[in-house]
Amino acid sequence: MPARMTTSNTSKVLPEAAAERLRRHLQEIANERDKAHRALQEREAELARIQRIAGVGGLEIDFRDGVRNRRSPEYLLVHGLPPEATNETYEEWVSRIHPEDRELTVQHLFGVLKSESEDYSAVYRIVRPNDGATRWIRVVAKIERDPDGRALRLVGADCDVTAQMLAQATLRESEERFRLIANSAPVPIWVTKLDRTRSFLNQAYLDFLGLPFEEAIVYDWRKMLHPDDLPRFLQELAAGEASLKPFTLEARYQRADGDWRWMRSESLPRWDPTGAHIGFIGVAHDITSAKQAEHDLRRLNDILELRITERTAQLESSEAQMRAILETSHQYQGLLNQHGDLLYANKTALAGICCDAGDVVGKPFWETPWFSGTEGMRDAVRDAFMAVMRGEEAQIEMRLCLPIGERYFDFVMRPLRDQHGAIVGAVPDAVDITERRLGEEALRQSQKMEAVGQLTGGVAHDFNNLLTIIRSATDFLRRRELPEERRRRYIDAIAETVERASKLTGQLLAFARRQPLKPQVFNVGTQVEAVAQLIRPLVGARVRIDLDIADLHCFAIADIAQFETALMNLAVNSRDAMNSEGRLIIRVRKVDVIPPLRAQPARDGDFVAITVTDTGCGIASDLLETIFEPFFTTKEVGKGTGLGLSQAFGFAKQSDGDIAVASEPGLGATFTIYLPQAAMPADAVEAAATGSEPAARGRGYRVLVVEDNDDVGQFSTELLEDLGYTVRRVASADAALAILAEDEFSADLVFSDVIMPGMNGVELAGIVRERYPGLPVVLTSGYSNVLAENAHRGFELIQKPYSVELLSRILRKAISEARR
Repeated sequence: MPARMTTSNTSKVLPEAAAERLRRHLQEIANERDKAHRALQEREAELARIQRIAGVGGLEIDFRDGVRNRRSPEYLLVHGLPPEATNETYEEWVSRIHPEDRELTVQHLFGVLKSESEDYSAVYRIVRPNDGATRWIRVVAKIERDPDGRALRLVGADCDVTAQMLAQATLRESEERFRLIANSAPVPIWVTKLDRTRSFLNQAYLDFLGLPFEEAIVYDWRKMLHPDDLPRFLQELAAGEASLKPFTLEARYQRADGDWRWMRSESLPRWDPTGAHIGFIGVAHDITSAKQAEHDLRRLNDILELRITERTAQLESSEAQMRAILETSHQYQGLLNQHGDLLYANKTALAGICCDAGDVVGKPFWETPWFSGTEGMRDAVRDAFMAVMRGEEAQIEMRLCLPIGERYFDFVMRPLRDQHGAIVGAVPDAVDITERRLGEEALRQSQKMEAVGQLTGGVAHDFNNLLTIIRSATDFLRRRELPEERRRRYIDAIAETVERASKLTGQLLAFARRQPLKPQVFNVGTQVEAVAQLIRPLVGARVRIDLDIADLHCFAIADIAQFETALMNLAVNSRDAMNSEGRLIIRVRKVDVIPPLRAQPARDGDFVAITVTDTGCGIASDLLETIFEPFFTTKEVGKGTGLGLSQAFGFAKQSDGDIAVASEPGLGATFTIYLPQAAMPADAVEAAATGSEPAARGRGYRVLVVEDNDDVGQFSTELLEDLGYTVRRVASADAALAILAEDEFSADLVFSDVIMPGMNGVELAGIVRERYPGLPVVLTSGYSNVLAENAHRGFELIQKPYSVELLSRILRKAISEARR
């Protein structure tokens, strides 16, 4: 058992135990203090490292006793200061601020100190002393104030935000560049936030809305949508946005001018640096034209597919029925394989060549009698087939010489496709338009006759004037006492008058001649001068006609008769507009472009412009687009057919040219016909070179004259004998052939009139060429339907009346060419 402790023992133990406990307690406190001090040092060191890494430095400004500064080591690193600059002065700090920021930075500091605010912040640039670098500094501090609000102390931190500021500058530059690029784009561009409101709109977007930026940015864009598109659009928009992927939408939007436009919008999601979705950026393209083209193409495809489907169904249901339809058609129809061989031709087509199917089926289409009898048509049809096999459609207006006669056709060839769309052949189709062409020709001839009827009075007046000159001159020539000088003058007057009469009749006959369209090269200036002689009596004496021909060697290619008719129609139109009194100017010049006309673009090239200008009443602007329509006229009933300007328009277009009109009410009108320009033909050069040659002597060559008119025959005989020819005259073609049959070498040349009883001169010439190939024939006539319809088949032709020089030159030319 332990011994019992006495009172004296207890009093000794207690002080010793308490001291030990106190010692241990004090030791623990000391240890904890050291531990806390070490932790504080570690935290301060860690904080210093963090400040150095982050570019943050501490500062203190004490205002209680002057201005005393204290800078942390990290501050010195940020500002590029040495360690001894811990207590730098206010002036040293100010001198380090960038000159451009210094004044505003100091003003801001003192402004905050003078206020009651306890917060101070600023951003400014410094120039570091150690390396001269410019750095951006952001300072944040707290201000301690006394009860009166006076600043006692400012404690804060400086942070180097150079990288951040440069990034912001780069961002601002990027945003400005984006804004410039977006505003220069011709299409609307926008940027949206998550709530679908716009945060940016470019200029094209503003122009489309017709609103300023401040109104457009808050405008509900859904109001622009077409009501029929709105539900679908919003549904597709929600789905596109929910996908967070690029998406495209199409809808109709109403532009500021009220026009509805199809727009295709393309939207892309936007993300912030953390990857969070923040909205969309979009761009829209106007696809109205494409939509219209797509609609038209779809409609055309639908029609084509419908036709193909219908035809396929008909073929599959009953080939016999289809054949029956084709066989009863009045069109020329056929079917070709992919090599161009004929597989089928209907009865109408076979009847046109008087053949059976077995005669042509299996042959190349272009080698069949439909085309083999017409020069150049084989190549044209072969080229058309090649184009069709490339997927194109060929259209040709052609004249064919068939066994049933000459016929005109509108020819079309289309590709034949199988069910997969591959081209397996071609379908030729031709419509006989001969009757229509004859009707058109009859209409043109009626127009001519209408003009000829108007010409009759004026021409008769001009001929009476010419005959008066001839009659007066012959009366004076009968006087014996007439001086030789005056006799020569009267003889010259008769010759000149006959030449004028010849030109007048020649133009009148050429104008009234009935003949098919025949484009040829002609001198425009010369033709205009000739037609002007017909126009003068037509428009009347009170209309002054002026000609302005800029180039005497100005050639064009067109149908001469149609050209003359067009000029006559324009002259009559001008005469009526001037009420038969005024000025008519006809100009001829070369141009290198046809201006834009009737929604057609300008055409570059070499053209001849024939301009007819009058001083009449002019044409109202609302009528300029309709005056060329057939039967359109503003004249009273019975005063015009409305076909004159239509004929001129049709002539210009068919000649690969055009016609323009410019007019203002009260200021007259100007019509301009544009025709393709042509090079001067060789025969024109030859004619110019030989036109002034003197009469050549006959040198005893024998000429057989065939003329049924005794007066003309006697005159021709005497004329040829005077030129040195040996002449024998007969009155008919049969008599001439009898002489040649008796002795084919009895004549060196046959000179025959065209119109004679029985066999005409053209028929005689053909027989002579066939029987006596080396014997030349020269024909002469004033006018002949035979010549107009069949030409002169390659024989030399002299138009009556003719001069001695012309007759001599033509005869010598014919004899010389025959003897080569």
